[in-house]
Amino acid sequence: MRGGGARVLDVREPAEFAGAHLSGSINIGLGGKYATWCGTLLKPEEDIVIIAEPGREIEAATRLGRIGYDRVVGYLEGGMQPLESRAELVGRIERIAPANLSEQLEAGEALTVVDVRAQPEWEAGQVEGSVNIPLGLLEERADELGDDPVVVLCQSGYRSSIAASLLAARGLRVSDLVGGIAGWQAARLPALTSES
Repeated sequence: MRGGGARVLDVREPAEFAGAHLSGSINIGLGGKYATWCGTLLKPEEDIVIIAEPGREIEAATRLGRIGYDRVVGYLEGGMQPLESRAELVGRIERIAPANLSEQLEAGEALTVVDVRAQPEWEAGQVEGSVNIPLGLLEERADELGDDPVVVLCQSGYRSSIAASLLAARGLRVSDLVGGIAGWQAARLPALTSES
């Protein structure tokens, strides 16, 4: 959702964003490579409205300003609290455990697994049948995903939360793999390499 043409940027942690967010907002958390991904995915000429944990709005805006993104036009006072009584404006993104995804894949459920890591990371170990679309290319390639539900993953969960927010804002049915490929491997599930 872009109120008045502004991009709504939610800078909270991925799990908090998944649990409840303003529908249409984009999640780029302050706890990861915030400036890098803001610089990659946002446009400097866009107006930006920030949703943050109360007290972190200035930090989010200041860090944007350092990379030349100075069109922060406001923030949602109180973070998500004002939306508690407005359920129709709130979206959620399912977070799926590696074991559950493995079961769905083994059962042949119709879904698309999208790995948003860089190609060399994907080649080093991937979920069988996954499609590699690096996060920086996801918006321009989202039309390739079709109508099946999408599960996104990255290395640990930061980039996949961004990806899930981008796809959900486009109206896709999307889930985020908890822990990314690291969680998948920690659960001792098979990961293919490009040589496999």
